[in-house]
Amino acid sequence: MPALPVKIEAKMRNNILIPKRIQLEVVFGCNAKCVMCPVDMPTKRKKGVMSMELFRKIIDDLKPFAAQIEKVDLWGLGEPLLDKTLFEKIRYAKREGFQSIAIATNGDLMNEKHQDALLSSGIDTIIFSIDGYRKSTHENIRKGVNFDSIVANAESIIRKRDAGNYKTRFVFRFIRQESNKAEWDDFRAYWKARISSEKKDLIIGYGAHTWGGELGDPQDRIAARDQAIDAKPCHHVYDRLMILWDGTVPLCCSDLHHANYSLGNVRDASPIEIFNNEKITAIRAINEKGKKTSMKICSDCTILYSEAAQDVYA
Repeated sequence: MPALPVKIEAKMRNNILIPKRIQLEVVFGCNAKCVMCPVDMPTKRKKGVMSMELFRKIIDDLKPFAAQIEKVDLWGLGEPLLDKTLFEKIRYAKREGFQSIAIATNGDLMNEKHQDALLSSGIDTIIFSIDGYRKSTHENIRKGVNFDSIVANAESIIRKRDAGNYKTRFVFRFIRQESNKAEWDDFRAYWKARISSEKKDLIIGYGAHTWGGELGDPQDRIAARDQAIDAKPCHHVYDRLMILWDGTVPLCCSDLHHANYSLGNVRDASPIEIFNNEKITAIRAINEKGKKTSMKICSDCTILYSEAAQDVYA
């Protein structure tokens, strides 16, 4: 791979690029209808749950590279707790030597049984997506869920984690929008009083993004275009490999909903082969020339802007 115009932390092994982060969409579908998520918008993709058979194949194919893979996320466009085999999947990945296994959840389905199953599975990180300090604010953003139940579930599993001295850490994620940004300070203070610095818990706030232009005008999400951000290579095509529930490999998280830039399917080739194939190599070359915004999905994408403006509190 040629020298890059900006620093990209790419991991190489025998001249093969290894992703730092694996993201497996165990479920495409959700119990909530969030205003900043395209999960229920029209798409050629069908809703579904990743089979245990396919999950094992992916993990087995990636096992030789487990030491180089820093994170394994078990979510995509959907709620992981809808997957009845989720806990078995977590245990399998842990048993095969993968580190930093995480889920992101809206918390509405995290009943006592699920709390116990998650902690006993050995999961490393649970990300709660909560977008308000007030009940009305959160439920107007994340429609179809109960704010009071979510807060109670989160507080309950924190107490269980602490009482049982489980290593699991919690991240409270707040997606800032016009309707909730005034509540960020109260949100941060509330959860700061409940999390543990010793367990490396975090509170993170960042702006909603456009999903590659699918949700909103990019100019509505950012103050102005930044030439430095638009010209530099996007780290997601170097360090992150995403696999959808049916085995399809999209280009990136902005390509999750439609997979229009599909790189292949892990049923036909190994994940590492796909991560190094001609399609993704050509897209990286466009990035390295500072021309990524010549691709519409990138020119309409604001994820790098959201990352640059995120607030992280330990």
